[in-house]
Amino acid sequence: MVAGIPDNVERWTAKRRLTLVVSILKGEASVAEAARKHALTVAEVEAWRDRFLLGAENALRSRPKDEETLRVERRPLAVYEEVGQWN
Repeated sequence: MVAGIPDNVERWTAKRRLTLVVSILKGEASVAEAARKHALTVAEVEAWRDRFLLGAENALRSRPKDEETLRVERRPLAVYEEVGQWN
């Protein structure tokens, strides 16, 4: 179990998603292990991880992009997450 996340989560708050993603990045669990343990899909957990990393990268820019620019850049990724493949 990832510290701070109960086994039977009914609602994945931003704080719980953050805790899960950080535990994956620390190597405490793989994406597949975390997904299986918490009855999530691998794609769902990967999407959370990717969104976290995108936000972290932007936060460390000397001139961070505004929210609208990030949304526009993220659209192709959102379509991929929805469909599951590039067309």
